[in-house]
Amino acid sequence: MKKDIQTYEDIIRLITRFYEISFQDERLGKIFKEISPLHLESHIPVVADFWEGVLLDGTKYRGNVTEKHFDVNRLTPLTKEDFDLWYGCWEQAVNELFEGEIAEKAKFRARSIADIMHYKMDYINQPR
Repeated sequence: MKKDIQTYEDIIRLITRFYEISFQDERLGKIFKEISPLHLESHIPVVADFWEGVLLDGTKYRGNVTEKHFDVNRLTPLTKEDFDLWYGCWEQAVNELFEGEIAEKAKFRARSIADIMHYKMDYINQPR
């Protein structure tokens, strides 16, 4: 039996695995490596702070996650397919590493975030 997500270190492990998976995807890999290159050494702790807040009631994250996605969207329009790919990589990483109530919460919240981000990006990508 796998353990549940319990610590910040668990979240770091999850995010690291998520990026390993997503970098292998043709579309997400291109976004993360070429269009808006990530520097994982500095990026992973920021994302971990965000997810710690979502999953473990952490208080470190002070960024604007939506604005970061608007920045990427300016470089390449983000679509429902992109967010579905993102969620699929996230779900795979969670399922490989963890099980339990917080792991299920991680998948549920990620699906919600993907749907909301898609809605926002789709809205601003519409011709006016």
